[in-house]
Formats: sequence, C-alpha cells, structure tokens
Amino acid sequence: MRICLLALIVLLTLATPCVFAEQEPRPNVLFIIADDLSANALGCYGNEHVRTPNLDELAKRGIVFEHAYCQYPVCGPARAALLSGLYPQQNGVTGNSSRDILTESLGEHPTLPQHFKNHGYTAARIGKLYHMSVPGDITAGVSGPDHPASWSMAFNCQGPEWMTPGPAEALSNEKLNFDPDKHYGLGFGTAFYTVRSEGKGEEQADYKAASKAIKLIGELKDKPFFIAVGFVRPHVPFVAPENFFELYDADALPLPESVENDLADIPSPGQFRIGARTGTDTDEKRRRVLQAYYASVSFMDAQVGRVLEELDKQGLTDNTIVVFLSDHGYHLGEHDMWQKMSLHEESARIPLILAGPGVGEGLRNEGMVESVDIYPSLASLAGLEIPERCMGMDLTNIGANARDYAYSLCRDGHLIRTQEWAYIVYRDESRELYDMREDPMQFTNVLEHVHPLDVLEHMHRRLQERLDSVEP
Repeated sequence: MRICLLALIVLLTLATPCVFAEQEPRPNVLFIIADDLSANALGCYGNEHVRTPNLDELAKRGIVFEHAYCQYPVCGPARAALLSGLYPQQNGVTGNSSRDILTESLGEHPTLPQHFKNHGYTAARIGKLYHMSVPGDITAGVSGPDHPASWSMAFNCQGPEWMTPGPAEALSNEKLNFDPDKHYGLGFGTAFYTVRSEGKGEEQADYKAASKAIKLIGELKDKPFFIAVGFVRPHVPFVAPENFFELYDADALPLPESVENDLADIPSPGQFRIGARTGTDTDEKRRRVLQAYYASVSFMDAQVGRVLEELDKQGLTDNTIVVFLSDHGYHLGEHDMWQKMSLHEESARIPLILAGPGVGEGLRNEGMVESVDIYPSLASLAGLEIPERCMGMDLTNIGANARDYAYSLCRDGHLIRTQEWAYIVYRDESRELYDMREDPMQFTNVLEHVHPLDVLEHMHRRLQERLDSVEP
C-alpha cells in the first residue's frame, strides 16, 4: 500500500511540470493614454491630413472602436472613472484634485492596475495616468493627485514644456507669466502657446516616458507586466520638434465645417472656450493652432512607435494586450469651440484601439462603448475575474451593439448618446437633441424645430435610468 501511494506521489510530482509547461503564459498589458486627443485627429479615424503612422498600424492589427465615450470630459474625472471602472457619481471624482476622495470611495474595490497587481503582475506607471497638472506638474516633476496603491512602481517624467528653447507663439489671449522659477498659475494650462524645439525632443516628458517604457519592457519581459504609459501631448502647450511642425502647411489645413449663427441653438451652459472670445479669432490663428496640435499629435505618435518597436524587439507583441486611448476628446474649432468640457461629440467621444491576443485584427466596432468598459474587458482578456463593483461591460463577450447608449456628464449637464441621437440636458433644464445620422456635426438642435416628443421621452427615460443606476 505504501509503495502504491509513493508511486502515485512520484507520478503526480513528475506530471505537474508538464501540465504547467503546456499552459499559455499570462498576457502582458501595455496601456497607453494620450492627453486631450480628439479621435478626429488620427489617420485611423479618417483624418487625411494628420500623420499618425504608428497608431494607424496598431489599428490595422486590432479593433478600432468608432463610438467610444468618456464618462466626464475633464482630465481628473475621466481618468478616475476609466481606472476605477466606476462612474464619477460612484467614485466621487468630479474635479482634478480628488485623490483622497477616490481612495475613500473605492473601499476594498481595486483600481484597474491594482487588480492586475493583486494577481501577480508588476503594475508600473510612467507619466500621467491619474490627473497631473499640465504643464505645472510636468515642469515640477511631481506626481500630482496619483493613487499610489494602484502601482508596484511609478515614474514621473519631468520636461521643460513652455520653457523649451525655440521659436514660440501665443495664439490665444491668456495673460501668461514667464517666471521660470514657478510652476503653477502661469496661464499655460489653457493657452494655445506653441514652441518649435530643436533636435529629437529628448528633453520632453513624452520622449522620456517612451524611453522609460522601453527600459521597463526589457527588464520585466520574463514576468507578467501591466505597464501604463501616460503621454501629455497633445495637451497645451503645443511643444514639439521643428521637424514635426514641418509636416504641416498651416495655410493648407482645412478648418472645420461651419454654419451661420452656429451657436444660436446651443444653450449657454453648452458653450465652452469660444474662439471669438478667447483670442483664437482669425482663420490664420485657427490654422496655426491646428498645425501645432497636429505636430504635437505626430510627436506623441512617434513615441508610441518607439514603445511598440521595443515590444517587437523583445518578442512580446504576440503576448501583449495593447490599449491606446485618450482621457477625453477635444474641440478643434467645431462650433468655434476649443478644447474640452463640452458634451458635444468632439469633446465626449474618445479614440480607442485594442490589439493583442484574443483580439481580432483590422476590425472596426460600431457599437456604443464607454470608458468604464475597458477595465472588465482587460480583466477578461487576461483571464482575471471581474470585480463585482465594476460598472462596465466586458467587450470581449458582447456583440457590436450590446450597449443601447453611452453616457457622459460634465459640471452642468448629462449626455445620452445612441446610434441615432445625442441628447444633452443641463442643470438649468435647457436641452439639446441632435439627429446623429442626418446631422453628425450637430448643427441643428431639433428641439427648436420639430419637437419629436416620442424621441425626447425615450431619451429622457434612458437618462433617468442611468442616473438611477449610478447613485453613490
């Protein structure tokens, strides 16, 4: 009897390594987020003027989500929702300085990188993942309101930003303070201020972030990693090497389509950073803003390419899930609005590309997607359980149109976006309704014209349904 038992133990001992040897290694995750990036400013989203070869190539080997929406078109709340898998009402973050609020509201619920860390992954933050003040926290080289429990290791990438040597130009009317010994309250956080630097941009935060990611990929290649890289471009100030500006002839760049009296049917709570009021008030200035923005996008794209090239070099591409997205969208002159905080399409919609093992190639998903869906989807792709409190949908298990609508909110209102309609309600009870199939540029608020009551009632029910579901 003892001999049989011993033989069984030996047999099991010899068999165990073979069983584990046959298992697929756990996939890595490379999570890349840009700052203030409009989906309309990428080649893979149909822009024929911008140069984004690396992201376009990533899109070819993965899925491009055509209708992905952030939960809040401001950096801090957008990122907190994305990384917690919870809506702003649930995680408490509705501003840019809410670290303690987030930690308290999470309780035992792990953030996305923390969930991977808890399952044996090395979770590394490089640059801006949670909110950082740009340019202040970048020139100071500090973390901002980070969430330290999310990470196994974290690295800040200091850069000169507006102090970068080179020809500079202000294209909006903020009062700027050029004190090199100060980091905050200088006016550069919203100003269209451009700098054409010399060289490759090695002094810039995004170049440094890519270099650090390359180093970490080499160091962590033999164990599962969740490397999160936060690029600050194309957030203002628009700083990029001269050769990226030279990619674009400002005079030849087309401005967004416009109509007469475009703002007449947009309620005042829905109007943000109107160019005629902020100094970006001539076509020449607008085109120079576009040139600087596109140069910043192309510089960021080049850094993405450097990181993806290292994945290939290390033989990790086939076992690494790659996510690329922005925290929120960005107006580039549509309705003469600029930057974010609007619930219109250009501000609430985000670029989202997913590639890697378990993901199809060369696909375009037309379904409605929210940024909270990214957390459960990555967990599912990595074979991890999805935490109970996660509000998002697992995009790997659902059809193209599983979400009936996407939801976003901002300080003064809420957005419900279906395939056909965009419905916005503001705190003062003013509203907008757009037929997105007939009027994708949102030129005509049909509330002022045809009053489709059945549509209004249906959309308002959906809004109330969502508000009820996200109660704290």
